[in-house]
Amino acid sequence: MLRRSSCIVAVIASTALLSAACAPAPSPSEAPSPAPSPTVQIIHTNDFHGRILPVTVGGDTVGGSALLSAHFDSVRAGFPGPTLLISAGDVMQGTALSNMTWGRASIDVYNRKGYTAAALGNHEFDWGLDTLRARVAESHFPWLGANVFLAGSSAHPDWVRPWVVIVEDGVRVGIVGVALASTPRVVMPGRVEGLDFGDEGAALDRYIPELRALEVDFVVAVGHVGAVCRVAGSGPVDPSEGCEGRVVEILEGLAHQPDLFLAGHTHLRNLTEVRGTPVVQNPAYSGTFSVTVLERTPGGDATATRREVRIPNRSGVTADSAVARVVAEWSTDVAPLLQQEVATFASALSNADRQPIENPAGNLLADAQRMATGAEIGFVNNGSLRRSLPAGSATYEVLYEFQPFQNDLVVVELTGELLRQTLEFALTENGFPRVHISGLRVELDPGAPRGEKVRRMLRDDGTEVLADAVVTIGTTEFVAAGGDGFELMAQGSRRPTGVIDLDGLIGYLRSFPGEVPAPATDRWVRLPPG
Repeated sequence: MLRRSSCIVAVIASTALLSAACAPAPSPSEAPSPAPSPTVQIIHTNDFHGRILPVTVGGDTVGGSALLSAHFDSVRAGFPGPTLLISAGDVMQGTALSNMTWGRASIDVYNRKGYTAAALGNHEFDWGLDTLRARVAESHFPWLGANVFLAGSSAHPDWVRPWVVIVEDGVRVGIVGVALASTPRVVMPGRVEGLDFGDEGAALDRYIPELRALEVDFVVAVGHVGAVCRVAGSGPVDPSEGCEGRVVEILEGLAHQPDLFLAGHTHLRNLTEVRGTPVVQNPAYSGTFSVTVLERTPGGDATATRREVRIPNRSGVTADSAVARVVAEWSTDVAPLLQQEVATFASALSNADRQPIENPAGNLLADAQRMATGAEIGFVNNGSLRRSLPAGSATYEVLYEFQPFQNDLVVVELTGELLRQTLEFALTENGFPRVHISGLRVELDPGAPRGEKVRRMLRDDGTEVLADAVVTIGTTEFVAAGGDGFELMAQGSRRPTGVIDLDGLIGYLRSFPGEVPAPATDRWVRLPPG
C-alpha cells in the first residue's frame, strides 16, 4: 500500500492527471485548510548488547527481541504519523547467542524489527573491522558515524555515513550520528587501525547545518555518548536532574543544536534537557526502550510533546511470533551449551550497576583471574563486569553474560610504585574504586588530593608492597595493553597465559566443592580523616 508520502512525491513529479488521482480537487468555494504541523514519533534503544532472549524479573518476562518487536508494533499502531526506530549503538557484543554468531543473530533481529538507523558503539569494533564491515553490509539500515574518518583524512569510510534523511508521510527527518571519540582507548589495540575518531561536537556542528539546509522538519542526533543523572522521582516518565557526562559537555558546546539527542554508553536512564535540547537514554540491554514525540509548532520551534522510558513486558502485547521463530532458529545450535549448569551461588552477587564501589561480583572475578594466572594480585576494571550474578544455579549463559568479551588473561609485572599510581588512577575524586582487586588490601585517604590517596598496599599476609618491589598482576589483555585508560599497565612486562577470561572464571568456580560463597567487600579501606 502506498504511504501518503508516495502520493505527494507523485504530485510533485508528474502530471495534473496523476494529481487528481491522488486526492480530489477542492471546490472553488472551499477555503484551504492550514497544513498540519509536522510530527514524528521516535522509538529509541541503546546498549542492546546482544540481549536477544528475554529475562524474568519478579515473575514477569521482560525484554528480548520478540517482546520488543511486539511493543514497537503497538507503539507504531497507536500513533497517527511516521515512527522511526533508532539505536544509539553497542548492538551485538554481550551474550553467547550473539557472540557465537559474531553478531549476525543481533543484526538479523534488528533487520526484522525495522530499525531506521544506528550509531556506531565502541563494542561494534570488538571483533575488528572485517567483521564489522560484514555486519554493516548485512544491515538493512545505515550505520552512522559523523566523527569517524579514514586515518589522516577528512573522508568517512564507505561503510559508514555521517547522516541520513528519512522522508515518511511527508515528514522529513535528518538523523546525524556520532561514535564515542575515545573509542580507540576503550577497545583492544589494533581493532580500529586505519580509522580516526574526531570530536563528537565538531562533527555535529559540521553536519547539523547541512541537514537544516536540506529543509528537514527535524534534526535528531544519536550518539554512543551518555550521562550520569539523578532521577527526580520514581516513575518511568519522571525527568532526570543533576546530570553530567559527555553528552552534556557536547550539547553545552554546540553552536547548532539538534531537536533531540538519543544517547547511550553509560548504561543509565536519562530524561533531561541541555540548553533546551531533550536528551533520552535507556539503561542497558533489552529491558527498556524510549518513546519521544516531536512536533514543529506554528512558530517554528520543535517541541518534545511526549518523552518516556517504557518496559517491554508481557502486559498488553503478544510476543512477535515471527521474530520468536527467528530467535529459536539462532538458538538451536548453542542452547545445549548455554543451559549447562556450572556452579551454585550461596547468595546473589551484586554488580551495583558498575558504579565505583566495591561489590561481591567484582571481587569474585578478581579472585578468579588471580587464580587462573597464578599472579600475586588480581585486577579487574569495572567496565568488564556486565551483570550481577543470581543466587542458586548459574548456567554457562549467565556466566557468559557476566564475562562476554573473550579476553586473554595475562600476567603483568609492575613495580610497587607503578601499582600505587595505577590504583590512584582507579579512584574517583571522592576516593571510590573503579576497579576490583584480589590478594591486596588498600588503605586510602578519600579526602587527600588526587595522586596522594593511597596510603598503604598490603598483601594478604599483611606485608606491605613497597615502591621498589616487583609484583605480578593477573588481568585481561585489554587492561594490560592500557585499555580503559590504564596506560601505566602497559609499562610493565607482560606474558600470556593461554587462558580466556570466561574459562578462568569457570575453572575457579568449579574449584569449590559446594556452593560458591560471596566474597567479602573489605579490600578497600577508607581511613578516617586526620
